[in-house]
Amino acid sequence: MLIIFLLTVFLVLIHVPVALCMAAPVVYVDGNESGDFNCDGIDDHVQINQALKFVAENPEYTTVYLKGPFTYVVDSALLIDSNTILEGDSNATIKLTSSANWARSQPMIKENKSGSHDITIRGFTLDGNREGNRNVVSGDGYYNFIHLSDCQNISVCDMYLTNNHGDGLKADRCSNVKFCNNNAYMLGHDVLYAILCSGVEAYDNIIICRTNSGLRLYNTNHARFYNNTITSESSGGAGIEIQKDGSDFAMDNIEIYANTIYNTALPGILVFGSGSYSNSSAYVHIHHNQIYDTGTDSNNKLIGGIVSEGFNGLIENNVIDGAYGNGIAQDKTYYHSPDGSGYVLTVRNNIISNIRSSASGIAGYGIRNQLPETHFFVLQNNSLYNNLGGDYAGVEASPWDIVADPQYADRDKHDYHLKSKAGRWNGSSWVIDNISSPCIDAGYSLSDYSNEPEPNGDRINIGPYGNTRYASKSEIDMSNNSSDDDNGNNGDEGDDEKNDKDNSGKSSGGGGGTGGSPETPRNIEVKELSQVFITNGKGVKFDFSKNATCVLYIGFDSKKTTGKTTATVEMLKNKSVLVSSPPPENVYKYFNLWVGNSGYGTSDSIENPVICFRVNKTWIWEEKIEQSSITLNRYNDEKWNPLLTSLSGEDGTYLYFTAETPGFSPFAITGRAAAKENVIDIMPEPDIEIPEQNNESKGPGIEVKPEQTENKVTPEKEKISMPGFELIYCIIGLLGVLCRRR
Repeated sequence: MLIIFLLTVFLVLIHVPVALCMAAPVVYVDGNESGDFNCDGIDDHVQINQALKFVAENPEYTTVYLKGPFTYVVDSALLIDSNTILEGDSNATIKLTSSANWARSQPMIKENKSGSHDITIRGFTLDGNREGNRNVVSGDGYYNFIHLSDCQNISVCDMYLTNNHGDGLKADRCSNVKFCNNNAYMLGHDVLYAILCSGVEAYDNIIICRTNSGLRLYNTNHARFYNNTITSESSGGAGIEIQKDGSDFAMDNIEIYANTIYNTALPGILVFGSGSYSNSSAYVHIHHNQIYDTGTDSNNKLIGGIVSEGFNGLIENNVIDGAYGNGIAQDKTYYHSPDGSGYVLTVRNNIISNIRSSASGIAGYGIRNQLPETHFFVLQNNSLYNNLGGDYAGVEASPWDIVADPQYADRDKHDYHLKSKAGRWNGSSWVIDNISSPCIDAGYSLSDYSNEPEPNGDRINIGPYGNTRYASKSEIDMSNNSSDDDNGNNGDEGDDEKNDKDNSGKSSGGGGGTGGSPETPRNIEVKELSQVFITNGKGVKFDFSKNATCVLYIGFDSKKTTGKTTATVEMLKNKSVLVSSPPPENVYKYFNLWVGNSGYGTSDSIENPVICFRVNKTWIWEEKIEQSSITLNRYNDEKWNPLLTSLSGEDGTYLYFTAETPGFSPFAITGRAAAKENVIDIMPEPDIEIPEQNNESKGPGIEVKPEQTENKVTPEKEKISMPGFELIYCIIGLLGVLCRRR
């Protein structure tokens, strides 16, 4: 009887679900025999699908995790079920096999069952192996990365998407779709394509287009696109594309804001409709975007900053600068104009400047109406300046608009803050200009201005920072404010410098002056100096205006008067001689920063020190660096200390960052590589027929009934490690001992 009892216990225990025997609800997939499922780089879809199936069949599990560094080569679609997370290391890559010869509309990842919900895909790289599959045409429905149909609660985030022939995420008839913090480089169609969906949110993505648009909606409502950076490399379509067809679906709750869109082949934002529908069912709100140098396909007639047809909308507080053809236009797109009339765009508080002519014959207009019989503009308090073909075409000039130089902080760097004598935000602090922009306090009188800092003139600023906390300040009467320092200094720097020197004529240890650098001269690539007069209680800023190094400026609040003081940046060829070892992540630049004499720059003399530096985007893309990982590191106490680093801006070449530092010493700018796989073959695109837009600079397409191909996979289930067996043996052993004692 005892033997029968023990056998019964054993049989019960060995059938305990694996989930009860493992510490976390995660199934690991690896390429080095250390995972629960192990791949060899050939037909790895088999093992990954086994892992996904196991999670679906065992509710205790939630996650399939792809371990890196490894490239998982797949030759069939991965099937994901409800309540499943597919994630991986940043250096884990799923790559399409060469010569796949898949049917059209078969994606690399799809839902296992219609009606699936709560699907999350995050953290790893998808590589479409474009160069290994040249038998198909980009944009024709082949080899989409992710295609989900009739699903709910989808999240695709923190991915690196590159080098394919199709879409990044294609979602049709889905709801609650989130697409965020992804890097997408040169995909074969749209990066996000939402069809007949509801509740779509895309934000914090960095997108470089190849063939079509970055973010696209088709008959989709309740959508928000914000904080995205979208560009292209002289090909593709619009940055953002909003498309309505027919009366079955309303598109009256679409918001596009706080995006940076530049160098796109077609318009920065394209909004259009076709068919017959009520004009009340099509409405879009476009605001606080920075759009510049768009419409680079100068031979195309559909170019500009923002182009709309068949939509009502409010376009406010954007800057459109240097676009080709038109700044804002109502114009006919590729398809028949929608039936009916009464489409009205209210355009207010925008800056439209430096619009250029195009090879297709568009002279370069600020605001243009090509559909005056059916479409109308309401213009309120815009600023127009230096538009080559004129400020208006097909629309009457508004008496509330202004025509004047907006006085950008730095147009060459695409810094569209407005100059102000009262204070302008430069990314890390408020600075004073010698001129104030005419756009300050010049916006529409009924627009909200409550988010602007004081003094704000009780009226919104024109431009992309209007009604934000970064709006340039309004001038106030400063005649009673003394410019003298706390000690009654009249600005005679020579006298104050003399007072800061001891009897020997050398700078005293606690003062300013210049300290000698301990760096080996042959390790210094370039050096730049900046000199200011430091007074107790005043903010200090050293500008390195020659841009000789990666450091743009340093700033702090002074706690003592030190007189004329010099700051020096030494950009280095290699790590400093004062540093024993490099930091753990990829190094962009090493530099030393010295302020004043040795010993200056501690908490006794300064507070709130910050450093502003820049990083070339080329390094980020070539090294496949995660932008969020870029950090300034300070070497102190014989170790590297990462500093709190924040992105403060960008232009076409650089990202700009600020970092808080407790002092000045050797520094290193670092970033973490997202993946080792970084080979991208950019191929010219052949012509493709409409309706599906697929050829560079051909414009949008209509896909009324998106196709889907179900790919059923019946993988053989692989064994999973069961650490619970040791527990089973222990229980049996203890039972045996107890029985023996009895």
